[in-house]
Amino acid sequence: MADLFLPPGIRYTCLRCGACCRRLEVTLTEAEHERLLAHDWAGALPGFAPDRSFARIRGARGKQVWRLRPGPTGACRFLTEGNLCLVHAMLGPAAKPFAGRLFPFTFAVTPVGVFVGCRFSCPAVVRGEGQDLESQRRDIERLFDEYARVYDPPRERERVRFIGRYEIGWRDAVRLEDQLIAFLLMRNLEIPRRLLACRRVVRRFASGAVSSRAEDSRVGVEPDEILAEMRAATKKAEGLSGTERVMMRLLAATFVGAALPSFRQWPLARRLGKRLSNLHQRFLMALGRGRVLLPGLAEAVPIREAGAVGAAALDARSSAMLERYLVAKIAGQAFFGRSFFRRSFVEGVDFLASAYGAIVWLAGGCALAAGRRDLQPDDIEYGIRQVDEGFNYLPSLGGTLERMRGILFWHWATPEKLLAALSHGD
Repeated sequence: MADLFLPPGIRYTCLRCGACCRRLEVTLTEAEHERLLAHDWAGALPGFAPDRSFARIRGARGKQVWRLRPGPTGACRFLTEGNLCLVHAMLGPAAKPFAGRLFPFTFAVTPVGVFVGCRFSCPAVVRGEGQDLESQRRDIERLFDEYARVYDPPRERERVRFIGRYEIGWRDAVRLEDQLIAFLLMRNLEIPRRLLACRRVVRRFASGAVSSRAEDSRVGVEPDEILAEMRAATKKAEGLSGTERVMMRLLAATFVGAALPSFRQWPLARRLGKRLSNLHQRFLMALGRGRVLLPGLAEAVPIREAGAVGAAALDARSSAMLERYLVAKIAGQAFFGRSFFRRSFVEGVDFLASAYGAIVWLAGGCALAAGRRDLQPDDIEYGIRQVDEGFNYLPSLGGTLERMRGILFWHWATPEKLLAALSHGD
């Protein structure tokens, strides 16, 4: 088996909260579909009908050709009231669809090994509850072996697209990631400043490597130099322009408008209503005026105030959650390449910085919906989970408009301005 790289600092044990079974779509292979069809579910699931329970995936590629239609509540129809899996209970754990057993892990297959990632839509992963992944290595290795057999996973290219058409070797990319992770783990700095330092590392390497086009461009950097650059950049940073503010709010709106799997089963009138509502919310977000209703929250929140609340300083627990999230994205190779709509390394780092802005904006909205103006860990958890449900999965994030936004943000240094604005000093 290829070397398996685990993300540092991640802990996970299933909490049996049922969150994944209520929010995510379950895909099936032909064999899994036939196995579920062969069992008589009438006694355990009154009214069970195959045509209302399964649907072929249009234009499916690979082995995942069916999807499990959600039940009337929008949750997996095999989820019991006690948040347990009915398939597991009646047919055994091996009979569960592999997509359900795989969660919350992801795998990136590269020329230098297999990198494990995690879905932060899982509450246990966000909170860091459970066993550390190293103690589960053998189980994760077995899971990957099955993943390779079931899905025949795609493999990343032989070289990493770093910026534009410029490529670097995988070992250089991993060394660069190690440096980014080292800055993200500098707990004497606020999260925005850690991200600023990461962006400085990437910009320095990009300018040096691309200008020289040398294969042996130096990957290493002096941390003190980068930190000095980061502090100077923070002091000199301009505020976001009106156009940049609009584009940042629209990025947050993308995560707000993400639809649940049950969306496809809604009546046509309800689907149209949802799309019109999303367009209206995007219009309000672009203007920065009015109120929007965020997913899962009871009260609409004022758009302008959400940004102000989200800019508040974070406590240690909130910072720890964000640290885990950002480190896992980089260590799991989940921010570029096949995992992230074939984006370049540089585009991925910039998007992580922008996603941080979306997380704290959503966290601010969560606090306001609860009648508070101070950020608490539950608010940050909400922001992380909402963003991660779409980060690697919303098709719009791989579209032309989003790529154009990324190019503009790189040239305008928008993420740097944003992070400087969210900093509160050393």
